[in-house]
Amino acid sequence: MTPQDLIWRLLEHYSLQLQLLEETYQELDAKKQKDLVIALGECEQLTRTQINILRRMGRRYGVT
Repeated sequence: MTPQDLIWRLLEHYSLQLQLLEETYQELDAKKQKDLVIALGECEQLTRTQINILRRMGRRYGVT
């Protein structure tokens, strides 16, 4: 597996994870499940950070 393949696969994985987080967030009651909403927000932030890191590496390795 090449670095480009690995980066692409991880970006796909994290994109799906981000989509799942966003869908789950929409189903929660922000008042009743405030702690869960906060936790999901932190997970979303972490996932976006991971995506940004991989995109940076993707530019280095020529992944589009």
